[in-house]
Amino acid sequence: GATADPHDLTRLKGVGPKFAARLNELGIARYEQLATMNGNEAERLDAQLGPFRGRLARDRVVEQAGYLARGDQDGFEAAFGKLGGGGA
Repeated sequence: GATADPHDLTRLKGVGPKFAARLNELGIARYEQLATMNGNEAERLDAQLGPFRGRLARDRVVEQAGYLARGDQDGFEAAFGKLGGGGA
């Protein structure tokens, strides 16, 4: 099982509650898991996303997760705009 608490994936731009739930179903619960994916892994994940296919690349989800995995909120906001999350 997971040793660390899951992250709120909806803080990533373009990731809403349904998309986050699908990622969770596929075993993705933390920013590090997305941030460390190589191209092949991201493609494999993307192929399983159903209605959300293409969103990883379009919304630069892996890149976003990299900032959050490092705790670099300033870098994130410089690249993607104000960090959301915490809300519904």
